[in-house]
Amino acid sequence: MILTMELPDALTKQFTGRQIPEREIEAIVVAALELWFSQPPEQAEGRFGQSAVTFARRLVTQNQELFETLAKR
Repeated sequence: MILTMELPDALTKQFTGRQIPEREIEAIVVAALELWFSQPPEQAEGRFGQSAVTFARRLVTQNQELFETLAKR
């Protein structure tokens, strides 16, 4: 499946400013979707469940290596 999406200008500027390759951006998106689908249905209700912060923390924790690489840029 191919998913095409338009990012907000602010995110696009950050990705290009930090020279993050498209494959790494794709890895972030895939990690977020995998985590989203791994949540029990009651936690996945709404946009990010009860708390976007909890979702984001779990995403970073489960993909530590990826986010450490991005943080070095």
